[in-house]
Amino acid sequence: MTSTLYDRIYAVNAVAPIANSMGDLTEGMHWREVEETFGFLEELLPQTIKARTRKADWGPDFVWHAMDRPPGQTEDGQERHRLVCEAIIAKNGRINCADLGRAWVDLVKPENFGKLLGPQDQVIYWSLFAGVPAHEVGRFAAWPKAHGTSKMIQPIGLVNACDPLQAAADAHNVGRIKDIDGFNANYAIEVAAALAAGCAHAITQGATVGSVIDTALAQLSSAPRAEVEQGLQWAREHKDWKVLRELFAKRYEHTSISDAVEVLSSSLAIFYLCDGDAHQGMLWSVNFGRDTDDRAYDVACLASALNGLGTFPREWIDIVEDQLKTDTVTVSNRSLKETADGLYKATLNELEKSKAVQKEIEKLL
Repeated sequence: MTSTLYDRIYAVNAVAPIANSMGDLTEGMHWREVEETFGFLEELLPQTIKARTRKADWGPDFVWHAMDRPPGQTEDGQERHRLVCEAIIAKNGRINCADLGRAWVDLVKPENFGKLLGPQDQVIYWSLFAGVPAHEVGRFAAWPKAHGTSKMIQPIGLVNACDPLQAAADAHNVGRIKDIDGFNANYAIEVAAALAAGCAHAITQGATVGSVIDTALAQLSSAPRAEVEQGLQWAREHKDWKVLRELFAKRYEHTSISDAVEVLSSSLAIFYLCDGDAHQGMLWSVNFGRDTDDRAYDVACLASALNGLGTFPREWIDIVEDQLKTDTVTVSNRSLKETADGLYKATLNELEKSKAVQKEIEKLL
């Protein structure tokens, strides 16, 4: 399969696990701690996860299992991304929340919560397993308002390539498996819609860094949009990612590192600064501090949807491919190429559906 569309789909799906694997090493650190620990992190490294438990008042405790993750193995966000990919491939086209719920029930093994999928994800799984409709599950999922809803959303942009409005609408629907829309200043699903729309538009011929940012901003209501535009203003004013990380660290000190609007603000600011270079933008993101893996996922995926792999190291892709073959706890061992093939076929299927609708409308003119 060779086409610009296929290359962009492959690129987005290839950079996502790399961004999540590298970014997970620095997640939660202040940027100073990142510097002290790694200097400037720019390679895929193994990661040791320590066991810990968080008591729950209702349902099973949240248990994180001890793990030695090899380079290229990822975390909860990439697992949710893979579940969205599997749902799209199974349906051979656009999905809704119910389609994604079926993928969760079919592919998730509950004994693996706290390994790659987080223990918080068990709330989604057991709600679905108990018969709660998929579009209602997000009311009960753990940690509302977080960027985790967006951490699965780029495939929605891919299957809606060049149709950002439909991508945003699908994100609003699919995102309800993880959160609730528009309640108590919760903008997590708006952020997911912004990123899906940005990805769908980025694939369009003639798209630019500026037009991708404008497309994403257009999906936000006034409050989150103003906050995201503040980050973009800092980027335009200072033109230095190191200054930017200081400003973000000060502005969001003592707040949750995974607030969806904060992560989107920093992601679009870095996307602007790196001028759509997936490799450079990802490295800045993982060394930025706070929610590094989520930011790296956003920036690398948007940039690769716009410009392809560019200078992205191919050896990192090989590391992920090799790791996937032997991963015993992921929801899908499908290779990056196999996943790209399936997403590409689903996207072409949507194209054929659109052509059929257009023909029927033309008959009525």
